[in-house]
Amino acid sequence: MANPRLFICLFLGLAISLESTLGAPVISQISKDVVASVGDSVEFTCTVEDVGPFTVSWAKRASESDTNSVVLSMRNMLSLTDQRYNVTVTEGPKSGSATYTFRIQKIEVSDMGPYECQVIVSATEKVMKKLNLQIKTPPVISESTPKSTLVTEGQNLELTCHANGFPKPTISWAREHNAVMPAGGHVLAEPTLRIRTVHRMDRGGYYCIAENGEGQPDKRLIRVEVEFRPQIAVQRPKVAQMVSHTAELECSVQGYPAPTVVWHRNGVQLQSSRHHEVANTASSSEITTSVLRIDSVSVEDFGDYYCNATNKLGHADARLHLFQTVIPVPSLS
Repeated sequence: MANPRLFICLFLGLAISLESTLGAPVISQISKDVVASVGDSVEFTCTVEDVGPFTVSWAKRASESDTNSVVLSMRNMLSLTDQRYNVTVTEGPKSGSATYTFRIQKIEVSDMGPYECQVIVSATEKVMKKLNLQIKTPPVISESTPKSTLVTEGQNLELTCHANGFPKPTISWAREHNAVMPAGGHVLAEPTLRIRTVHRMDRGGYYCIAENGEGQPDKRLIRVEVEFRPQIAVQRPKVAQMVSHTAELECSVQGYPAPTVVWHRNGVQLQSSRHHEVANTASSSEITTSVLRIDSVSVEDFGDYYCNATNKLGHADARLHLFQTVIPVPSLS
């Protein structure tokens, strides 16, 4: 039986002798980076000088940071059974020169990434050059972009929209219903929406729009809610009514979060009863209308009443005065 150590020494010596005789293989040319759209066909070429008996392979890595690669072909044979792949070898004009062409038909997004032309010199050594396949993809707004945000009136707001896609999408902002933007105009061509000293009029929907020329732009409606302390408006601060008739006192309240609205007289909160009725109605414009109805007014009912609105940011009061008249006044309802 032959000595194994002697066999290994003879093999290594032969390999060193062969590399010295033929010269180390050199990759003289590789295709430039390729940019394509989904469904296209692409072709990579790699020319190797002094290839000799060495194995030339095409391999792919998942990303630039990935250290592992998947071998797609070896010489003129495919390593993976994908019908979209094809590899050919063309002998060059110089002895020992060959061009290895790798083709992918109907490319998919998953085909994107770095591709390597490798010459396997030994178990631990290879000659390598790479190229990148970049695939055009429509813009998609990232999930890291919020769908709503809350800010207190008077503060500054910064809202950034993120989107993926290739080429890199451009971001713009537009207001819902084509309303004017806080800084003026109808479109803001920046990735970050900035509103200085937010006002309650700035609340509403803002569209983040991402586009890169591939497919349709992606849009996301982002709700901006503005917290502000209550404000009360009174159309009739003085209300006249005749004894034994019905009187109605009304106040309109704005605030966010929606304020709690109550009525007071002489420091006592009025509750709905057979004599008093309090009705609060919220409108689509976030205005609460509160009506205090007094049935069969008596002399003791004349005087001052207070509409009080409270939320977490503060409170507001409005005074209304009910006085006697000799002529009955029709109620608002």
